[in-house]
Amino acid sequence: MQSSKINWDTVRSTGLKYIAELFVVVFGVYLGFMANNYSEDLQQKEYVNTTIKEMYQGLAEDAKDAELNKSGHLGGQKAVQYFMNLSNNKAVSMDSFELYFLGVLTRNFVSVQNSSPFETIKAKGFNLITNDSLRKNMIKLYDFQYEFLEKLEEKYQETQFYSNEANHINEILAPSILYDDEGKFVKVRVPLLLNEKDRNRLILVLKRIKFNRKFIISLYDTVIQDIQNLRKQLEVEYPFVLEK
Repeated sequence: MQSSKINWDTVRSTGLKYIAELFVVVFGVYLGFMANNYSEDLQQKEYVNTTIKEMYQGLAEDAKDAELNKSGHLGGQKAVQYFMNLSNNKAVSMDSFELYFLGVLTRNFVSVQNSSPFETIKAKGFNLITNDSLRKNMIKLYDFQYEFLEKLEEKYQETQFYSNEANHINEILAPSILYDDEGKFVKVRVPLLLNEKDRNRLILVLKRIKFNRKFIISLYDTVIQDIQNLRKQLEVEYPFVLEK
């Protein structure tokens, strides 16, 4: 029987060769995995940065729209004072009558905001926004204040000025308004042709409009300030939003 002798040097050399090859394969897989993760992280970062910049720019437009609506409600307050003066037989400009009566006094506004960037971040996960204060202020503005403003402007029954008040005002003031044969406004009889009941009705309607508009204006003041504060936070956290 022939005995075989193990060549341990050969075994050791072959083993090291296999280990080295295995290490190369595993390390290559690891590098590929890391490269893939890095690529995905980079793409996600670019996506988030693009969304943040869209949010920053959108907030500027939201602030402009909010200012326009606030200005409209302030105009409504002026119209209320105009008709208060008229009901108290004080001198008013007849040139402003139809503008205030038909276009300003009971006008409602649509609340317009660009919430798409926020909804994108919300869908991806708020953990993308690492600054806790910034994240909370985003949620506060978009999920609560914007939603409340929309409901107040468009759905809350008490603040639907035209549907609630226009018919009452028309009924009260119609006997005092003069139009010519072509339907062109001529004048308003002063003092108004009102009995005490109708005068009180008119004053109550005007007070109700004034009270509700005052509340809406105060909300716009808060929202506009919070929009400006959020934009400043974005400038600090993401300075690239200032780049054109």
